[in-house]
Amino acid sequence: MELINKNTVIPIIVTSIMLFIATIIFIPLDLVVKLIAVPIALVLIFAKPLWGIFLCIAAIPFIPNESLLGLLFMILISFIIHRVLYKEEKFISTPLDMSILAFLFVQILTTLTSSALIPSMQNLLVSVLSIGLYMVIIHTIKTKQQLTQAIKLFIFVAFGISCLGIIQYFTMGSTNKVWVDVATNPDLTTRVVGTFGNPNILAEYLEHILPVSLALVFASRKKLHKGISAVLFIVITACFIATFSRGAWLGFAAAMMLFIFLTFAEYIPLLIVGGIAALPLMPNVVLQRISTIGSLQDTSNVYRLYLWEGTINMIRDFWITGVGFGYWAFRYAFLEYALGGRIAWHSHNLYLELLAEMGIWGFITFLWLIFTLFKTTFHLIRTTKDTYIRYIAAGLLCGMLSILVHGISEHILYLTKSVLMFWMFLGFLMVAKKIGQNDMLEE
Repeated sequence: MELINKNTVIPIIVTSIMLFIATIIFIPLDLVVKLIAVPIALVLIFAKPLWGIFLCIAAIPFIPNESLLGLLFMILISFIIHRVLYKEEKFISTPLDMSILAFLFVQILTTLTSSALIPSMQNLLVSVLSIGLYMVIIHTIKTKQQLTQAIKLFIFVAFGISCLGIIQYFTMGSTNKVWVDVATNPDLTTRVVGTFGNPNILAEYLEHILPVSLALVFASRKKLHKGISAVLFIVITACFIATFSRGAWLGFAAAMMLFIFLTFAEYIPLLIVGGIAALPLMPNVVLQRISTIGSLQDTSNVYRLYLWEGTINMIRDFWITGVGFGYWAFRYAFLEYALGGRIAWHSHNLYLELLAEMGIWGFITFLWLIFTLFKTTFHLIRTTKDTYIRYIAAGLLCGMLSILVHGISEHILYLTKSVLMFWMFLGFLMVAKKIGQNDMLEE
């Protein structure tokens, strides 16, 4: 006897709809969303690890850190299962392998010797899962089309977040005074936060994406695609400016100079003159914000100087071993070194933070990683005959430079999402290298 036939299909559909309506009425909406979204996400992740990567890109601005870590874990499990069941190709090596292993080894070692072992292990888990996703990316994204899909998805999600940020600028009202020194920035009332709850974190998210978004304008062949890419870049840039994150602005300025050097070096003098000429046309609130960069009248600058001095004192005592990996170990140790009662979760400087947490060896291995990244990408840009890959690689590398410059005034490997994006973009760069290298071999 068939359970589903012409006589039973309508009652089944009606009953399903009634159950769905009852679920929405009697169960909190966020739980309904989870009940629907989680099974769909699991099906996508285990069907193809590539879909898991896309899902992760789309989810970064919207889900909490704990859920994001769970998503990363599922992607890694799916990746391992696919490699075992389908006997996919052997391990793919990259020029970054040795530096990554060395950096990870120091993270593990300083976790085991940490003054706050359990919290440091939590921070280590974030790093290990993020490096794991880097491995998934370099083994899973195999074609130029797949790389383009991942990058464009990032840009479209950033565009959506930027639209929200622009709306916030006109509707959010006054920003938390913690983020604005009214005395030195009297015209600045609003700093947008998007879905990140903090303008500096939103700026960090966007500065990863902005240079490669610009690169797509030049890399696209069709005029329509160039136009769409230009519109996306302009909207994201507008939101980025509205974060009023001075460290991010400096990072982006450095990124743009490098991008011009790598792609349009002959126009550098003209662009410098044009940039200087455009300064008087900028809104007063922007000029006001720029003028406070480095000012000792600005309370946030003074706050950072106190943190840096205290951190340097801590480094003097722990320059070999560090106090332990992660911000928890830093916070516990910093209680003894804080000046003027200024307690913090991190030093607001990536490089001081690395020295404080992991000692000289963590600092050296990180510099090794970054040096190898830039050396490899410069070689790719110089040697590849694929114009598209040249632009994309330049854009991705400039995004990395932006956050590294931003790291002078901010610890850009502090939060889960920041750590994840750092390793994702490293993965994208190594995929671009692999594709560019394969194209040269085919020729």
